[in-house]
Amino acid sequence: MSSARREDGLLVPRPRQRPPDPDGAPAAPSLLYSHHRYPPHSFFGLLDETHREALLRRASLSRLKKGNSKNLYFETSMGIILFGILRETPYMGGSINTRLRTAGDIVESSTVFDRTGGNVSVHGVQSTTLIAITRHAFTTFLDNHPAAMTALARSMAQREKLDLYLDVHVRHGTAPTRIARYLCFLADFLGEDTGNGPHRGLRISGFSQTDIADGIGASRASVENFFREQRLAGRVTTAYRVIDILDPGGLRAQAGNMPVWQH
Repeated sequence: MSSARREDGLLVPRPRQRPPDPDGAPAAPSLLYSHHRYPPHSFFGLLDETHREALLRRASLSRLKKGNSKNLYFETSMGIILFGILRETPYMGGSINTRLRTAGDIVESSTVFDRTGGNVSVHGVQSTTLIAITRHAFTTFLDNHPAAMTALARSMAQREKLDLYLDVHVRHGTAPTRIARYLCFLADFLGEDTGNGPHRGLRISGFSQTDIADGIGASRASVENFFREQRLAGRVTTAYRVIDILDPGGLRAQAGNMPVWQH
């Protein structure tokens, strides 16, 4: 910390300026995010607008561009996703430890009650907007608002359920089976309808073939071969970070005995 001399000859500390955010200058979070519709199983989805607004007033806003990665450190602050999808991997964890997090989720929520904090590497599957709240402000907020603590507990239980589902039903078997299961899961979890009746399809946006390979611990070559076969069979079409599943039933048949994801 530098110092400046006053007229009386005493030295007083000069505040050190905060370094700029590598992804762009930090901006005040818009309170419009308090009115957004979040997944009902997420932390923000379980909070009412008044509580969201109270947290947003205590937060700083940042963005992670699609495809970019960064390390987050939670010794002093917590992160909450406002928009987009990212993958989080605990510090020193491998691809098999990757977890999906979407709008309304707390990043690395297991560190909330850990006084030593934690570290996580995040990768932007989509362009993602998130906020940082100091650990002290966040835990004080929870202490003063029992409904918020209940929302946090319920959302953490849902995240654990999601992670367990991936571990049990997706990340086992041969590479083609794992890829088919991961696509079925993404279609259930994030898929958007592209048609009705017999031509109903599902679109998965934001995921590259590398994202899928990393998500299940498969090689990029295995994923490329799988998609080549599926395109020839007419089950899927692909574009840049867009996968259209034209035959959801046919793809699920390749996944074997796999239950549909339920929130």
